Amino acid sequence: MAQVEILKDVSLASLTESIPQQLATIWQSGHQRTQLLILIQRHHRQKFEGHAATLQLKHPCWSLFYRPRAEAGDIEEGGFDPKTASFMFLDVALEDLGKWVGPLAKDEWLREEVIITPSENAEDFTSTKWTMFRDPWLESLDVLPLAKSPHEINAKAWLTSPSATATINSNATEDSAFAGKLADLTHSFGAGMVAPETPAPVVNTPSTPTAVPDTPAFVMPSGPISIPSLGGAPVTIPEPATPVMEEEAPVPSSLSPVPVDAPQKQTKADVDNTITEEIPTAIPTPDEGPKGEGVEIKVELLDTIQLLKAGGLEAEQILESPAFQEVSERATAAGLDVWSIFIENAN
Repeated sequence: MAQVEILKDVSLASLTESIPQQLATIWQSGHQRTQLLILIQRHHRQKFEGHAATLQLKHPCWSLFYRPRAEAGDIEEGGFDPKTASFMFLDVALEDLGKWVGPLAKDEWLREEVIITPSENAEDFTSTKWTMFRDPWLESLDVLPLAKSPHEINAKAWLTSPSATATINSNATEDSAFAGKLADLTHSFGAGMVAPETPAPVVNTPSTPTAVPDTPAFVMPSGPISIPSLGGAPVTIPEPATPVMEEEAPVPSSLSPVPVDAPQKQTKADVDNTITEEIPTAIPTPDEGPKGEGVEIKVELLDTIQLLKAGGLEAEQILESPAFQEVSERATAAGLDVWSIFIENAN
């Protein structure tokens, strides 16, 4: 059974350095990890504190919860009320990511990108772009000004570590990183659902080192999705059409934060004024877009299919998913054969 330990006054940076030594008996060296921001409704925070312990994870993961204070005013100026949300920074193995975010994808959480940048009078640090999963009931957030770098914030964290026995059994029985596909997971993070019972926090006690076989690192996708209405077409799957030859873009090997240029400060009023002053122009055709646009939307389409599959959705359910419908419409507008791409990757 997974063990949960509550750690006080720690940071993502300190945990990255200390956890491999602290959990040396079960830590599998060489596996790939990533960090994400999970934007939660504040009154749902307790459901997430023990969420990882309800999953059959192969590797330890930890989550750090932060409440903006000094920078709260700057966040509000950007049009987001920080009092409505809990900011959860998650560090998880790529191989376990599908299991962790699968319930969010099934509950139609939005997968987006947010730029974290220094707030007014804050310590200077490099702005970074993070992958973010946002509760659809919360306002959108494009830029998050913080008083410190996310890796240097000190706060309370929840460390979840699978037992050595569970790790070995998981490696021996699963055919792939997504085997099982959350079949036993029935909870929802929406209103009115009963939250899973959070295991009582315990201090992890090292056990006798156990040889654990290496497992291939899973390469996660990156982007939302959608498909046009099929007009009640039969469910029968035709032979895939001959794919159109086009330039292939490399699938990103990580969803980890990446450095970016600091965005220009813009208030909600500025955004509203910009929208009002914009003059509609001729609608561009797919051929008018940049050369790499079709490649980028194809990668996003494939990423979304893989993410929904990781969440346990079957092919028919993926077609009905709002996330898939949104990205597939954009892919169709870019001239891609969405149906052929779907057939090749959804099963």
